[in-house]
Amino acid sequence: MRSTSQSTTPVPHEPWYKYGIAVLFLEIAIAIAVSGYSLYMTFHGLGGFPGKH
Repeated sequence: MRSTSQSTTPVPHEPWYKYGIAVLFLEIAIAIAVSGYSLYMTFHGLGGFPGKH
């Protein structure tokens, strides 16, 4: 049986990596906000098929 050891040395990233992570977190925040707004509209009866209000 082989033992698998994991390296703890840091891996160098590309220069754009931190910007990619920032954009990813921004998209996550937008998705959470849209979901929250959708739930708010649903539970307050503000949603529905267009023209049926």
